[in-house]
Amino acid sequence: MRVRDIIKPKGTEVISVSEDASISDAAKIMRRFQIGALVVLTAGGKLKGIISEREIVVALDQCGKCALELHVRELTMLGGPIVSPAHSIADAIQIMTERRARHLPVIDNGAVVGLISNGDLVKACLSEKITENVVVQENSGWPHTVAA
Repeated sequence: MRVRDIIKPKGTEVISVSEDASISDAAKIMRRFQIGALVVLTAGGKLKGIISEREIVVALDQCGKCALELHVRELTMLGGPIVSPAHSIADAIQIMTERRARHLPVIDNGAVVGLISNGDLVKACLSEKITENVVVQENSGWPHTVAA
């Protein structure tokens, strides 16, 4: 299974925010779409990084309500890990584990084509295991029926 298999059902729209937007605006977008992170784009539409609920909570703890007036660029995680649609799910899990990342932008030919979360990876792995289990059961004749 590949990253492309995860992003395909999610559709082509990537929810993003401009690096010039306020933290308040970013939080409103996250709430509206019920998501925990946003891709941050430069004015030219290039990937700048990611902002997640975690950065917003830390800023609120450190600065109070004034954190909501900060620009997204001030809290954006820069230089974070990325994956391509061709990466395997195992690769993505390894990257997320090693980098302690909860979200990975998916980049194809320099463009952001998706954002996957650790929840997306868990769901994909679970689905794959269920399918494998069904195939094994069908091929083994399980459950065995006992003649009365």
